[in-house]
Amino acid sequence: MPGISAPPEWGMDFTSTVHTHAEGPTDPKNNKVHSKFVAVVTGAGKGLGYHIALAYAKAGAHGIVIASRTQSDLTKLEKEIKTVNPDTIVLAQTCDTQSDEDVKKLADATKAKFVRLDVVVANAGIISKYLKDEDGKERLPIGIVEDTDFDRVINTNFMGSYRVAKYFVPQLVETKDGAQTYICITSLAGHTSSSDLTPVAYNLSKIGNNRMVQHIHNDHKKEGVQAFAVHPGAVLTPQTENHHTTQLGTDWTNLLTDDVALCGGFLTWLTKEKREWLSGRYLSVNWDVDELTAKKDEIVEGDKLVMKMVV
Repeated sequence: MPGISAPPEWGMDFTSTVHTHAEGPTDPKNNKVHSKFVAVVTGAGKGLGYHIALAYAKAGAHGIVIASRTQSDLTKLEKEIKTVNPDTIVLAQTCDTQSDEDVKKLADATKAKFVRLDVVVANAGIISKYLKDEDGKERLPIGIVEDTDFDRVINTNFMGSYRVAKYFVPQLVETKDGAQTYICITSLAGHTSSSDLTPVAYNLSKIGNNRMVQHIHNDHKKEGVQAFAVHPGAVLTPQTENHHTTQLGTDWTNLLTDDVALCGGFLTWLTKEKREWLSGRYLSVNWDVDELTAKKDEIVEGDKLVMKMVV
């Protein structure tokens, strides 16, 4: 990671092999889901969410619910999903995850159309708006005082993921014959306390997402629900495409090299069958899934990949 010190506790090298593209066991075409499979993806209009939805189409999902604030983005995605898999039934609905009413309407529409639900991916997320120095150069805000976009980021990234859980987890509980999986897209940034690397609001929203996943796992595991906090890789998206103009400069260009479709491929592997032993944990899409599976006993017995204080 050029220009950035990555300590072991960030988990970047938890598997000795790391991936930048979906391939082999994480290729969606190799992860065919069951014939009734229904997935919901928020923040699906662009970037990661767009490609997560496409991955489930490639995996043969019966139904895919796509949500975004912009209808034109959803129209484009729906057309591409139907090109990838003409048999997939698509429900496209505008939804701002900052709105309790919008998320409830999305959940109600999902239940009305499909009755069942296998996977919901709380993907919608933002980062604080750039600031401009006196010379006009853009940069990310540093520290609590500078981050004037704090409320919007927390409301979208953390509270938005909470709203998705609030209205969709009950549907996961009811779907006894499915994957019953809640996925929150988190970030490696949740492991750092450096404001030079990530704005405070973004950092706090992501570490909060990690802990929320643990709660969902603990509270609903007896009902069959799984919950995962998934780092989607270092990806160039509409949220990160201008990072090269900020403090780390071209180090961002060298860092954001993972394929945008990697996350979707990993998620199809993760959810094509129940993986209770990973539920409640932080996962990175860069990890090799065969090596990860080989570490099953180590992870379970050591209660690894969860947020806890070192004493």
